[in-house]
Amino acid sequence: MKQRIITIALVVASFAVFSCEKLEKKLLRVDVLGTNTIEGFMKEYDGYLTTGEGLHAEIRSFWPTYVKYAEIAGDLLNITSNAEEGDRLLFNYQLEQQHVATYPRTYWNAGWSIVTQVTYILEYGAKNLDTDWTDIQKANVKRIMAQAHFARALAMFDLCCAYAQPYNYTDTHDHLGLPVLDHIAAFDEEVPRQTIDKNYDQILDDISQAMSLFQEIAADYPDLAQVDKITDCYHIGFIACEALLARISLYMEEWDKAAEYAASVMEKVALSPRGEYVDMYRSSRAVSGTESIFRISCLAASSTLSNFFDPSKSNSFEPAPVMYTLYPSDDIRKDLLVYVPEQGETGIMPGSTPNAVCKYLWRKTITDKNLQVHDPFVFRVSEMYLIHAEAVLNGKNDTAAAAADLKALIARARGVSETQVSLPSTKADLLESVKTERVKELCFEGHRLFDITRRKENLVRSNNSDVKLVTYPNYRFVLPINQMEMQSNEQMIQNEGYGKQ
Repeated sequence: MKQRIITIALVVASFAVFSCEKLEKKLLRVDVLGTNTIEGFMKEYDGYLTTGEGLHAEIRSFWPTYVKYAEIAGDLLNITSNAEEGDRLLFNYQLEQQHVATYPRTYWNAGWSIVTQVTYILEYGAKNLDTDWTDIQKANVKRIMAQAHFARALAMFDLCCAYAQPYNYTDTHDHLGLPVLDHIAAFDEEVPRQTIDKNYDQILDDISQAMSLFQEIAADYPDLAQVDKITDCYHIGFIACEALLARISLYMEEWDKAAEYAASVMEKVALSPRGEYVDMYRSSRAVSGTESIFRISCLAASSTLSNFFDPSKSNSFEPAPVMYTLYPSDDIRKDLLVYVPEQGETGIMPGSTPNAVCKYLWRKTITDKNLQVHDPFVFRVSEMYLIHAEAVLNGKNDTAAAAADLKALIARARGVSETQVSLPSTKADLLESVKTERVKELCFEGHRLFDITRRKENLVRSNNSDVKLVTYPNYRFVLPINQMEMQSNEQMIQNEGYGKQ
């Protein structure tokens, strides 16, 4: 990964996203920015605080691409005639390294932009801790450094999901991963790919350092650390680190650790009640959801997911018909797969109720333009229940605990008591129930393709794609390294199956 591709100018510009208008205009109109400019910006307290907001803005730019990749390449969507060429290529497994205007390059750049920004935040944060700033100022520096460690861990994990075969692809975990970048690279530095275990070592180390920093400030400034409760779901906190560890441990098949971290989150964060379920997606500024751990704020800028799924506009995808066979009639989650036009709405045929992914669509009856946003989930506690269920089944063969996890989600969805939920009793059948509930609960939130590959399953599709079957293992389960990156970095190795164009 070469600095010609991910430029210093991009990094510094992103720092200014949430700054005052004067500062933002000053930074964004600079044509050439160097390390002196960065240092001058980041050694000031207000400037360093701005980097924390800029980092969250970078995640907001990256996350929709991650979600779309995981779902388009999965088996739960139908493509529409409005889809762009890049989405069609991905949907039909036709992307190659020369397609630099879409996923192979755009997703790569968005993820590495976060990684690059983090290296600056951490280096200059360490310098700021040696100044004579006040204790609360240094606590805020530590908070931003903790958030930076988390952001790099999240970005690297997500990049590995897309550009490297899953962690369990080989028993020794020594198959090809991605570059490891833990320093400010020189402009012409060529960084080679490492094995996947080296990537996961860095990811786990980043989360560990984030958690340690959060704990350091928790005693004196608990709201900054969010160790015992969620005080602000729009900013990275300690509990988000535990949630990320639970997800990563699941992918690593470290069952006991996955169960432990998921259980810790479940103790601290409650499920949203049934009455809030739909609105925590469609009216997120009024009902953020009690189960929110970390979600992306789109109050300052929208993401691409809304138009992508909105049937009143030019939606690119809609749920595949198989989705409507999964839910009983009383399951509230099905409401998020049917779009009901609201009073006075135009653009949809009168009387129609089209199939649509409504998890990213705000209600048209919201008239306050400041509240017309959707805030995508990165982590919510429902996922932790599913991780815990899968982990205790595979680890300790605890069918009772897994059944309790599933019953909590199903009872909430159907509006019944847990005693009214019937589940199979064997481990094998309960694991199948976990798979089904992951689809019903987490569909279109960025999990589907990676659930298939980490379980080493074939991709079997009943949607309207040209490709109905991708057998595991398969090189098509990862993206190619884009051609521009290959040409600029002689140390870069292309993913198997994509050649050396």
